[in-house]
Amino acid sequence: MPEMNLTLLVDLVLAVGMLELVVLLALRRPALVFTLLAGLALMLALRLTVGGSAPPYIALALSASGLLHVLDLRRRWSSGIGGRALMSLSPPHERKP
Repeated sequence: MPEMNLTLLVDLVLAVGMLELVVLLALRRPALVFTLLAGLALMLALRLTVGGSAPPYIALALSASGLLHVLDLRRRWSSGIGGRALMSLSPPHERKP
């Protein structure tokens, strides 16, 4: 099996994640946007690391991921939505109690 370039693989995952973000926003399904953004920031940190970027840029990407994760948790806790409802694909006004 040929060895795949790690940089190319991370770029592919980032591209798919960005496409997923565009689809979520286009379908007006914001429930997982902050979760996805936090993951994308982590992937960006990995990409920067693999590409040999300076540590401050990697730290910035990791900090952004942490901040987005905190915002996601805050949104979940303040909305009072349980974990199962967050994974639902239907908007909150269409969910049954």
